[in-house]
Amino acid sequence: LIVSKPERKMVKGSGFHMDLLLLVSMGGLSAIFGIPWLSAATVRSVSHANALTVMSKGPKPEIEKVLEQRVSGVVVALLVGLSILMEPILKMIPITALFGIFLYMGITSLSGIQLWDRMLLLLIPKKYHPNEPYATK
Repeated sequence: LIVSKPERKMVKGSGFHMDLLLLVSMGGLSAIFGIPWLSAATVRSVSHANALTVMSKGPKPEIEKVLEQRVSGVVVALLVGLSILMEPILKMIPITALFGIFLYMGITSLSGIQLWDRMLLLLIPKKYHPNEPYATK
């Protein structure tokens, strides 16, 4: 729901119901075979959507379009799966560097999430609130 919000002006359907059916069925199969369940990859999904977003030029950039495709998502998922085979190489990366990368990805993906925007409004005087329906009531 975060990725397919109306501000992104996406044309193709999000496939939300198909994704939900797939997640539920894979969770059930995982439980039957005793393997770990799937977990949400919110930061990765939002970062991926931001990378595919084309912004307009000018003083206040706005979203022009989103390059909607599923190839890069499948490639990222395959690379995450193949990371199990790259364990000897990945062990050489310091944990603090990985934490830094994940922290950066998390913080940069916060912009544009309405819950975060609303929390920031608690710290801003009312006269500086944006002209958004959730901020003007």
